[in-house]
Amino acid sequence: MELRDYLLIKPEYLGPGFNEHCEDQLRQKVEGTIKEELGIVMSVATVWRADHGKLQDDTGLVMVPMGYTAVVMQLTKGEIVDCSCVEVTQLGMFGEVGPVKVFVSRSHLPPGWKYVERDVDSAGGAAYVSEEMGLAIRVKSNVRVRLIATKQDGDRMWAIGSCQDLEEPLLGPPRT
Repeated sequence: MELRDYLLIKPEYLGPGFNEHCEDQLRQKVEGTIKEELGIVMSVATVWRADHGKLQDDTGLVMVPMGYTAVVMQLTKGEIVDCSCVEVTQLGMFGEVGPVKVFVSRSHLPPGWKYVERDVDSAGGAAYVSEEMGLAIRVKSNVRVRLIATKQDGDRMWAIGSCQDLEEPLLGPPRT
């Protein structure tokens, strides 16, 4: 996706290496941020100067318009994603899809899943376990969820997911 942004460059960087400095500054400024209505900028692929810079009289900085192509991630309601579980609590489990936190409430797990706490030394710890299927959701487990809500707030994105869907039997942890 092609995007545009402005950089403020100090005069000391206007010599050799100016283009490399602008590219580095742009990557630091935009990667990992949220662009309204577009999503999270995951990575900047190519960078170019859109025009010559203009000197700002009051600050002494040079304002340089930049263009770039970027990989942008936008999660939408109803989308099915694979996330990595990072925390299990009595309220549910938290997973991550890239920089996006996904919460799955225990009420959005399929029937028959129970919260258990086992000995951490025996690779246990807090988990949701399905005795009938012989599966468990614990930290570092991969879980497939359907997103039921997403929210962008400032420079972060959150989502609420569900593993409970009768029409999609592949939700939840991978079956072996």
